[in-house]
Amino acid sequence: MKHFITSNFNLMHSNNAWDTIKKKYNSLVDHNFNYYFFAIKNKEYLKKYDSFHVFLYLDESNLVETRKKILFLKNEFKKNSNKSYFLYLIFDPSENIDSRNSFYKSFSKLNISSRTNVSIETINNLNKKFFNLRNKTILSFPFEIDAISKFKVNIIKNLSYLNIKPYKLIILDCDNTLWGGVLDERGIKNIDYGEDEIGKIFKEFQSQLLILKKKGFLLSLSSKNNSEKVWEAMRKRNMVLSKKDFILPKVNWYEKYQNIKSTLKELNLRAEDVVFIDDNFIEIKKVKEFIKKINVIHLNEPFDSVKKLKTDLRFQKNKVLKEDKKKLHQYKIKSKFDSEKQKQGISKEFFKSLRQKTKFIKINKSNFSRALQIFNKTNQFNFSLNRYTESKLKKIISNKNYKLMLFDLKDKFGDHGIISSCIFEKKKNKIFITDFAVSCRVISRYVEDYMIYLIINQNKGSKYYINFKKSNLNNTLIPNFLKKNFFRLNKKFKKEQEYEIIKSKELTDVKKIF
Repeated sequence: MKHFITSNFNLMHSNNAWDTIKKKYNSLVDHNFNYYFFAIKNKEYLKKYDSFHVFLYLDESNLVETRKKILFLKNEFKKNSNKSYFLYLIFDPSENIDSRNSFYKSFSKLNISSRTNVSIETINNLNKKFFNLRNKTILSFPFEIDAISKFKVNIIKNLSYLNIKPYKLIILDCDNTLWGGVLDERGIKNIDYGEDEIGKIFKEFQSQLLILKKKGFLLSLSSKNNSEKVWEAMRKRNMVLSKKDFILPKVNWYEKYQNIKSTLKELNLRAEDVVFIDDNFIEIKKVKEFIKKINVIHLNEPFDSVKKLKTDLRFQKNKVLKEDKKKLHQYKIKSKFDSEKQKQGISKEFFKSLRQKTKFIKINKSNFSRALQIFNKTNQFNFSLNRYTESKLKKIISNKNYKLMLFDLKDKFGDHGIISSCIFEKKKNKIFITDFAVSCRVISRYVEDYMIYLIINQNKGSKYYINFKKSNLNNTLIPNFLKKNFFRLNKKFKKEQEYEIIKSKELTDVKKIF
């Protein structure tokens, strides 16, 4: 990924204080004075850079002008939703509180910060000693040079957001986690929630969890309680979270690690993509002992609960796609499928009864980010595990020898959305599938077989091959899939394998299910 740093003042771009950011984080520091407005609209920059970091020094002389410019740029942010924008506000220390408040209100009215690709923050790590009137007058840099080191802290933090892999599932305890006190001991009326100081902390914690849910994080429960009392408590105390916000909640008297193992299996998720939150250190230790790769957060102090959510980078998600917002709905669809499969058993008649429909979708501006997300976040059923930057994937799309296609899926339970990305490379009469990734929530229902069938029927007369790079992330589902009789091993080199795809009866018969 490449990043561009700009501002409304002279950034002293040649100063060696920027060297770490330039080299380690593949960033360019703007050498123009007050160029941010034009940089964000620059077409060449938009092709080249994945994120823009804009430092805005604000005083009485430029507050009104800056507000107008940001208002104008609102359309640019919207138009380039696949980019990430970070606006850093730096107020002159002599600026009065009323002016600051007025500026914040202006930003609020612009509704900029509600956009998922725009982050706005105030730089608070600069005290008066970092401001320099002489530098402001002579260099158009209103700070001491040491201030650059403070700027870098903010940039590095946000670059970490872009590169970190967010959790997929948050599993929570109830007592002393979602509310204060033990429900069975205190009763619904006397648990801490919402009213007093401690109660407000638990309400704020639930509010933060709801925000995460809306960004696509899944919420679940593994708690030793009576389930009817838990749902009744949430309802009667008018809690922020309710039963509908959780996927496969396990509220019972079994061991928590057993519940969690069951949930991971049902959702087909890896432990390393999941975090368990509990106030009880013994339970935390036990879960970690039996599920070694799971992430855990010990809420030993309720006052730190919200802080722990806000400071853990894996709870950050700078870009939120429409598919993320539907995540809970899609996993609930999966749960209905699993439930019916358990009742009816696995048979081709069962799969026919699902009324599954999948089709090719051409890559376009509206689904490009989803294609990128599938390649970069899918592990278990990802043939290449190639990770792409936006610019690299666009370069592939623009190459006439390559083709990128997406697949969606619908069944009688609902719309699963775009669930697969695939890249083909054409070489004369041969077509190589270089990348093939499918969301794990729809695996093992003949969807992946049918997609292979659709692919090889695109160009009849061509020979088709698929590449597999084996790693510890994709070494279970794919090797089993490759045992099907429409794959024939063609080449093998260390952990890389090339298979020819044969149009067998087994593959042709798959279309009868769809």
